[in-house]
Amino acid sequence: MLQPRGTLAVTADDRNRVVVPFAAMTALATTARLALAALATTVLVASASSKKNEPPPATAPGAWNAAPAPTAALPPGAAGGLWKTTFGAVKVEDDGPGRVHGVWMYQRDGKDVLGYFGGALDGNVLRLTWREPAQAQPGEAQLVGEGWLVFNADGSQFSGRWWTSNRDRQGDWTGWRAPAAPTAAPAMGGAAYGGAAYGAPY
Repeated sequence: MLQPRGTLAVTADDRNRVVVPFAAMTALATTARLALAALATTVLVASASSKKNEPPPATAPGAWNAAPAPTAALPPGAAGGLWKTTFGAVKVEDDGPGRVHGVWMYQRDGKDVLGYFGGALDGNVLRLTWREPAQAQPGEAQLVGEGWLVFNADGSQFSGRWWTSNRDRQGDWTGWRAPAAPTAAPAMGGAAYGGAAYGAPY
């Protein structure tokens, strides 16, 4: 059976034929598309306005978010030497212009634990990377991370923060020692030298 021009035949089943005008189908499809676009626009606008009312996502608290104090002058070599710290004994040495490195050692379960750190020294602020143990050991996890230390101008204290690279551990790191005493040249003539008076008669 021929269909009239401008109509579309849709078969419900073999016995019934429903003839729907093509123009009506086109109008219906256009209306559906417009309704869907309007709904999507409404959802987007509602979502944007609700996000405006929400506070910004909080930054995860941690040592990595804390910043050291602004840098200050530090006499050359003031960071170097031996320290007592919250992670045991520490030794700091120069590692080229503007850089230092060092090791720390403490006891855990009756064994010595040795860690290593190094980084750039900007004035009195050391930005560092670290690892513990200092050398990877078979079958033992090696922790790695970052941190910073701020040294006092007289070289008697430091304080700072550390964290692991995956940010599952963090903490403070402080160190202390007696300020370096100025060294004076030994006096000549009558001064003690080697346990005896220098220049004194025997």
